[in-house]
Amino acid sequence: MKIARKKAARVFGLLLLAPVFLLTGCFATQQDIEPMQSDIMVLEKQFSEVQKQVARAKYAEEGRKAPEKLKEIDDRLSALEKRMDSLETQIRKMKENQAPLAPQPIPPESNAKAPAANVAPAPQAPQPTKGMVAAQDAFNQAMDSYSAGDYDKAKAAFGAFLQNYPTDNLADDARFMLGEIAAARKDYAGAVKEYQKVVDDYPLADRVPDALYKEGMAYELMGNPDKARESFNRVMDNYPYSGAAKKAHQELDKLKAK
Repeated sequence: MKIARKKAARVFGLLLLAPVFLLTGCFATQQDIEPMQSDIMVLEKQFSEVQKQVARAKYAEEGRKAPEKLKEIDDRLSALEKRMDSLETQIRKMKENQAPLAPQPIPPESNAKAPAANVAPAPQAPQPTKGMVAAQDAFNQAMDSYSAGDYDKAKAAFGAFLQNYPTDNLADDARFMLGEIAAARKDYAGAVKEYQKVVDDYPLADRVPDALYKEGMAYELMGNPDKARESFNRVMDNYPYSGAAKKAHQELDKLKAK
């Protein structure tokens, strides 16, 4: 698992370096870089698939087939590693063969004031807009109500947040908190609906693994172990290195022991 993560990091490093080399002149033409970018994207996808297999091989009970499965995965990782070595070598050679820039002559000193260089100003960090500030304030107020145990007020506040700021970065958190409120009231069916909306409406949000795990917990408390296992396995398959996956694995062990 640690080795797989290290190897995956190399793929992401190549993805980051490729456009940088292009912008700084390390590659002669766009035609040179396009095939390598395509190869790197394929490697990234393959690594994602292999990482999922590693997680499943670790967590699932495969009996005598487990060593064979892990050997197969290791062979795939080795093949991908060789391909990455080749790409890294190509990138390094292309960078080394790039002709250095000729030094610019220094003009003689003069009493005349030199014209200001046409240097673009350094980009400034994006500033939060009034809408972003208002959304953050609204979310904080809703969280204060939840922390105080005023679930009615918190539910109304999070609902209003989703109506007023449906595309804000905190929208997935607001929907998740509606699931937490339902779970706190032991309305587990309602909690499942809210957690699933996080997954459906914000599939790329960082709250998705937690929502799937909490969905599994709600199913377990409802007395539906089959649906609970389904949610826990979704976390482990799709987000194997998340904290939610670790907790889902622990819950699956408990279900097996029953």
